[in-house]
Amino acid sequence: MPVNKKDISLYLVFIIIIAIAFFLRFYHLDERVFHHDEAAVGFFTYKLFNDGIYSYDPAFHGPFMYYATSEIYRHFGDTIYASRLLPAVFGGAMLLLLIPLRKYIGKSGVVISAFFFALSPSFLYYSRFYREDIFISFFTLLALVCAVKYAEGLAGEGYSILRIFYLFIGAVALASMAALKENAYIIMALIVFFLVLFFIRERWYRGLITKIRNRKTLILIAEGSFFIIAVLVIFSLYYTGKWFDLYGMKAAFLKAVSHWYQMHSIQRMGGPLYFYIPIIALYELPVLVFGIAGIFYYYRKNDILMIFLGYWAMANLIVYSYVQEKVPWLVLNPLLPLVIIAGAYIGEILSGKIIYNPKIRAAAVIFLVVSSSFFVYSSVFLNYYGYTNTAGPLIQAAQPPQRFSEFLGKISETSRQYRNQSTEVEVADDGIETQFLWYLRHYPNVKWKVNIDYADLNAPLIVVKDTDERHEPDIVQERLGSEYKRLDSAKMSWYWFKFEDIPHYLSPDYLLFRKMNVPPGEARVTLFYKPKIE
Repeated sequence: MPVNKKDISLYLVFIIIIAIAFFLRFYHLDERVFHHDEAAVGFFTYKLFNDGIYSYDPAFHGPFMYYATSEIYRHFGDTIYASRLLPAVFGGAMLLLLIPLRKYIGKSGVVISAFFFALSPSFLYYSRFYREDIFISFFTLLALVCAVKYAEGLAGEGYSILRIFYLFIGAVALASMAALKENAYIIMALIVFFLVLFFIRERWYRGLITKIRNRKTLILIAEGSFFIIAVLVIFSLYYTGKWFDLYGMKAAFLKAVSHWYQMHSIQRMGGPLYFYIPIIALYELPVLVFGIAGIFYYYRKNDILMIFLGYWAMANLIVYSYVQEKVPWLVLNPLLPLVIIAGAYIGEILSGKIIYNPKIRAAAVIFLVVSSSFFVYSSVFLNYYGYTNTAGPLIQAAQPPQRFSEFLGKISETSRQYRNQSTEVEVADDGIETQFLWYLRHYPNVKWKVNIDYADLNAPLIVVKDTDERHEPDIVQERLGSEYKRLDSAKMSWYWFKFEDIPHYLSPDYLLFRKMNVPPGEARVTLFYKPKIE
């Protein structure tokens, strides 16, 4: 069957977008200083790589990323670039998973969705970030593709062994999500809830006993049992290293649920119900607008896949708006289905299948061009220019790489005058430990949580935090004497966004350059080093 020129053009554009997506994810991947979460998981990955030590802690999530990245360390070394390599690969590979959906979202929809995934400020930023969330997005999309292909097999004539293949890959995707981060259980619960609603809507409960005796139903039950067992076996292998360790699986599950229920209860990182909506509106405006319009359009059209994606987007937004663990990377969960809906809907607009009024259609296209231009600008500015500007709400906390590089350079320079990386280092108090776990991972003689009021403080290198309540560096400097030199640096800065500041957020200075009229909060750190006199 000949391929028309329009299809060839779409294929070429799709290939170019994929190339751009991977380039943007790998370009200067290690330029940004590790976020404190990256530093923590990077250190634990290094411990697994170097010492073979790993123990599941729900505060730092599941084993998948640690074991996968430790293999990357084995081939490329334990560097920031190597740490962020897999997030970049998985973030780019998401675009390829759109191909099996082209029958449902259209060829134009595939290209437009790919464009949004490739250049999305949110997806691009977290594809360059050593956390679990971009992996979760990849496996969520993979599970969706498997479900769609399995459903195609059900609708086809005869029986296809491919149904088992898609069930198995879907099981791998779900189990991998559970081995990445605990919100996988939320994802599974939302899927089950939708299936229950769909079961009721289609009234499949009528004549259920008769249906169960049907050969096709028995095959479905057998396949469902295979899927559940596959998920459990893979989950068990991830967490226990055994094929079917029920006790180990139960312990991991309860540990995860109890920890995160406690975090929600104490509102460790609480925030308002609308927390994620301004983030999506600021960074992903065309996705938000056309995604919501698409939800209503496809619901009226009774498109089951799109109805599920609309439910998926809204259910995720509601759940994470309620949960009192408000962090910007969770925005990827409702954003993923919105991207696909928006891509499909825009594809139909551009092809002339909907919005027949020429004036309304022209207005929609103009809005698309303008909002998409700002979308691209925001992404480039966030990821390659303003990546330390915490006035951008996707950047939970950050520090200037130049200042921190000078700080680390002075540690390296001083240690070479003593016993190199065997030089003793004292890190005072526990408020700054997380960030330095990674950056001091090659220093075996680090004393952590040193109390400045009681310790002798005589190491060649002493790291001290600085707070507004108590200026520890000044206290330490008085005790150390003149042989120690002092170097101040910013460890981390952040903003707490307030509802009353909304008018400021709508100003051109903020929208274009993320300029705030108030200084950020800051956790400062000071290095005291004792250079040897030659």
